[in-house]
Amino acid sequence: MDQPQTLFNRYMQNQCTTEEIQVLMQYFSSAEQGPELKQAILEALAKSPVVEETDEDCLDERIKRVQIHLNNKFSSPSRKLGPVFFKYAAAAVLLITLSVGYLFFGPSNKQNLEHLAAEKQDAQPGSNKAVLTLSDGSQVSLTDADPGILAKQAGISITKTKDGQLVYTAQTQHQGDKVLTSVSNRISTPRGGQYRVNLPDGTKVWLNAASSLKFPASFANAVKRRVELNGEAYFEVAKDKTKPFIVATGPSGSGQGQETEVLGTHFNLNNYPEQGRTVTTLMEGSVKITGIRTGASGVLKPGQQSVLDCCLQIYHADIEAAMDWKNGNFYFNDENIQNIMLKLSRWYDIDVEYKGKVPEFGFGGEISRTKKLSEVLKVLETTGAVHFIIEGRRVIVMN
Repeated sequence: MDQPQTLFNRYMQNQCTTEEIQVLMQYFSSAEQGPELKQAILEALAKSPVVEETDEDCLDERIKRVQIHLNNKFSSPSRKLGPVFFKYAAAAVLLITLSVGYLFFGPSNKQNLEHLAAEKQDAQPGSNKAVLTLSDGSQVSLTDADPGILAKQAGISITKTKDGQLVYTAQTQHQGDKVLTSVSNRISTPRGGQYRVNLPDGTKVWLNAASSLKFPASFANAVKRRVELNGEAYFEVAKDKTKPFIVATGPSGSGQGQETEVLGTHFNLNNYPEQGRTVTTLMEGSVKITGIRTGASGVLKPGQQSVLDCCLQIYHADIEAAMDWKNGNFYFNDENIQNIMLKLSRWYDIDVEYKGKVPEFGFGGEISRTKKLSEVLKVLETTGAVHFIIEGRRVIVMN
């Protein structure tokens, strides 16, 4: 038997020395040893008398629950461990807790989870929902509209695709382009919604929940390609060296008012007003950030993030955290419960109420945004630091 499996079996029998445990932890953090260790974990789970399901989907689901606990208990700012370590270390801790009926799957924890609402009260995850407001004030529900051409504006065709995208297409050079440059459309997503739009210049924009984007019907005769964002969006800007692309985020009179200028690049912008700051994360190319009120400016390089409130600061970015929503996940890295519940309230269209003292606890972990609300809350509850009650579209948070 190879050394990783041998050490794992010794670890499960409480026979490992301190040095052997250190070696085993190194194997846990090695992607090359992942499949072998996972097989050992599955075999051990199959032998456990308290485990009824031992398939890989079940294992992955249970590991996710334990992973948040491990992140909170064992990680620190000075010792950030990789996702491979936590996935397989979580499985090892899972086996130990199963064997003694402790913490996650014991009777006491099941009782703690029983207060979560029944299936009929559960909030479903968000989906593709948006409203398009045309320059004349008329509105088109993109949620209900059938695929096909929704409107035409002097040479611009507005189409909804079969996979739920909104596409602006310039059919011909039109004498009305100059007018259209000053005519604005707006796409808005509600809480519980998201949408993707292809702008007239070919720029692709993914809108997160409770967000809106205002943009001209045509960029043809514009000196600059200027749009306005409220909320959060990911941009893949079409390259055009002659026309800078500018995203204005507001409110302009506040500390978070900002202009982001690019020529062609990929970046994420988050300026939800309740957060009181604008966060810009760059994946590709470069962007120039300028605070509208303060005039403070800076240039981001790939992998960097700027935060603008009373001043402008630039950091090394946690790309996984910034891009979680676009990639279909919630990713929490030592995040407080208020920020987490803000994300959940926007995605599940819920209201949040706190009872008693707000838990002072930094949560870590990852879970799919396709999960129902109760499933996400159950994962958070496994930490033992917070509990929830669902009452219709209201969630009560308790410590």
